[in-house]
Amino acid sequence: MVKGGKVSSSAATGKTPAPNTAKGGKPRQQEEKAIDETFEPLKLDVKGAQTAVVCLRSTEDTVLIRACDSLFKFADKSDGNKLMLHEMGATDILFTLTHHENPIVQRNATMVFGVMAAHPDIRRHLRKIDCIPHMISLLSPEHEQLTNEFSVYWLRYMCNDYSTKSQVLQLNVLQPLIRLINETDPDIKFNSLSTVDHILDDFNARSLIRELNGIEPILNNLKSEYPQITETVCNCIQKLATDPFNRAVIRDIGGLDRMIDFIGLDETKDVHVHCLNALANLLEDTECLDLIQSNGGLKRLMQFVQDSVVPAVQAAAAKAIGRAARKPQNRKIFAEQDAERAMVFLLLGDNDEVRIAACQALAVMAESMLSRETIRNNDGILTLVQMMQKDNPRLREFSTLAMSNLTQSNPNNIRELQDQGGLEVLIRLLNDEKDTTKAYACVTLANCSTDQVVRTNILEKGLIKNLLVPLQASYELAQAKAAMVLSAYGIDQKAREDIINNQPIIPHLVSLLKSNHDEVRRNACFAISVLCIEQAIAIEILRHGALEIVRDLNTSESRKSKFTEMALQKILDSHLSAKYSYLGRLESNNITTDGFYDMGPVRDGGTFLTIEELAAEEVNDRRPILLLYAPEKKKSSESKEKIGTTTTTTGRTAKTPKSSGKDKDGRSSVDQSSRSKKDKTSDKRDVSEDKKHTEKDLSGVTSSNSKSGYKPTADPDFQMYLEEIQPQIIRVPLSEQISTLARFVSEKMGGTISPDDVATFGYEVAMNQLKAELHSNVIPIGRVRKGIHAQRAFLFKTLADRLGIPCTLTRGNYNRAWNEVILGESSGSVRYPAKTWIVDILHEPGRLILANSSDARIYTILS
Repeated sequence: MVKGGKVSSSAATGKTPAPNTAKGGKPRQQEEKAIDETFEPLKLDVKGAQTAVVCLRSTEDTVLIRACDSLFKFADKSDGNKLMLHEMGATDILFTLTHHENPIVQRNATMVFGVMAAHPDIRRHLRKIDCIPHMISLLSPEHEQLTNEFSVYWLRYMCNDYSTKSQVLQLNVLQPLIRLINETDPDIKFNSLSTVDHILDDFNARSLIRELNGIEPILNNLKSEYPQITETVCNCIQKLATDPFNRAVIRDIGGLDRMIDFIGLDETKDVHVHCLNALANLLEDTECLDLIQSNGGLKRLMQFVQDSVVPAVQAAAAKAIGRAARKPQNRKIFAEQDAERAMVFLLLGDNDEVRIAACQALAVMAESMLSRETIRNNDGILTLVQMMQKDNPRLREFSTLAMSNLTQSNPNNIRELQDQGGLEVLIRLLNDEKDTTKAYACVTLANCSTDQVVRTNILEKGLIKNLLVPLQASYELAQAKAAMVLSAYGIDQKAREDIINNQPIIPHLVSLLKSNHDEVRRNACFAISVLCIEQAIAIEILRHGALEIVRDLNTSESRKSKFTEMALQKILDSHLSAKYSYLGRLESNNITTDGFYDMGPVRDGGTFLTIEELAAEEVNDRRPILLLYAPEKKKSSESKEKIGTTTTTTGRTAKTPKSSGKDKDGRSSVDQSSRSKKDKTSDKRDVSEDKKHTEKDLSGVTSSNSKSGYKPTADPDFQMYLEEIQPQIIRVPLSEQISTLARFVSEKMGGTISPDDVATFGYEVAMNQLKAELHSNVIPIGRVRKGIHAQRAFLFKTLADRLGIPCTLTRGNYNRAWNEVILGESSGSVRYPAKTWIVDILHEPGRLILANSSDARIYTILS
């Protein structure tokens, strides 16, 4: 039996058929019938998705059409159904069917395939197969409308991935999409616009849309009856408006007026927010803003902002105005439309999001001097002070930001802030939960420091102690601004006293020097530079290691700056003992005062020690620490006259001694009234009393001494030296004053020493005896009776500073030290430029050696 044939009648009856006769014989009648291969239709009741997926492999169009139709309904129900079909292998089969020659099969397969792309797992699979070019080809008008619809639906989901956006853009997908935007079917419009919206995330697509004349078709759908379409149009315009050429096109086709008119429609209020977001990018363009103003649109917008009852719309409008006001030209236009008053009006509402947006807009507008005045005149300061006290932390944050800009270089606003009780609020905000609020409060307080009355008021309200919180904040901006406040208020004596009383301030400020943030380090350096004018603060800064940190910063190429250099200089100038130890040199304008000491050079990796730390050490065999401490007794105005003028603050040049005339060097000589014998007797009595009992803290180190218990004893010998030398240099030329002082120092330190006898002079024995006698490594300079270079140079410098004779103190190697002075030479009426001389106080006391000469090298360098 042949497969597919039918059984003969004889076979059916079981009879043997008669054989055929040969040609020419008797014919035999055939009863065989032709084979019928037709198949009666079979109606199946398919109840499982798996069976429908199997049907996708059928060769019959009817089966394919019905299977795709059933699968579309099944997949459209849920994402779980989509994933189930994909796991059954339907995705790849469906993609093959989208190539089918039957348009109905192709349409139905495209519908199912398009719906399947809504699942993210399936999209990951689709990106691995080359299906994008074919799906783009289905967007052509030769295909059915449903095929177009679900092809663009498929693209809409696929373009969620950035790599797909770039790929479809290279395949010229924008042109067919622009065509579909003009279709009447709302689904096609929406899917096409959504796909364009995704593609516009690529900046290249924004210019390509313009070249394809696609901006106007998009804008034409702004007033669609479907909110989803209008929202998508606004999103597209928002992205397109970031391109200046696109903004020009929007202006030319009347897009600005159309958007302003759209915002004015009450029936479209549901999408006003999206339209305002799109308009925000357009308002940033000065030409667009100017055009809107000339057409009266800006005035309508301002009125709309105030009249709207939808908080989200008001907030979006305020954000749009704030963004546009970032340009100075735009701020002028907004000022003409009284935008500041509109923003202050929004602060009076109840919605926090609206008030936050208004604060942000006011903060931007306040960058203009004119706007600062306008905001104050519209009660903006009072309203912002109220906002700074609200429970909403973001509202406090941005109202404080607005206030920081309003008070910048504006004394009137600063006074208004004080009158409205804003100073107490700002100080409380230093402890706010948000670090940004702390930072903005610091900026505002720094701005207020320019007004002396307000500054005093702020300090009285406890500013300094409240700065600890922002100084300790983890947010770098808060730290930087807190340091800025310290520098702004550090010029005030009251502030410096508060800093001393709030001891944790200094260590936290010093710790900011180690920050990796440039602004934090810069502001910390500047604050330290300002605060170092107070000796007690300078000591604390040194005690917490600021000097070592700043020195390290200045050795770093990436962190070194003018601020680190200034901080190092100010720290050293504020503490000459540290400067001499680190740099080995004091300039003539570095005036030593009570408390100056020489602990020797600080080696690499070493640490500078305070006098109380040095005094606390056990007596050892190291070089002694020379100390100057000879405070003057209070005397009557006649008895306390001294040679020259009084010494000035550490780090400043002492005034030149007065004289009745000029010497041959052109220098002023010392003018001092002679003392009476009675005054001298009184002075000696005072010195005697000092020698018995005088215990005072070092100037500027009271806090440190109180901790360690160290209180230096006055040095009456040094005071006697000073009184003894003063009469010897009255009304003599400066050069003679220097020579006289040099001989005096040499005499008090053991007399003249020849170069060959320096090594055998035996001053070390005398020093060790003094340390043993005093039970301390610290020796007052007046007690030293035998000394060489270092001791004599120290005494010369300290006496010269008290007498008003300008000189330096320089440390060399191997316990060498010397003093330099600057003197001019003259011959008759001819004066020569001043030169630097080294004062010999050892070998030929009083001799001046020209610096950089061979004799100077012999004196300063151990041969």
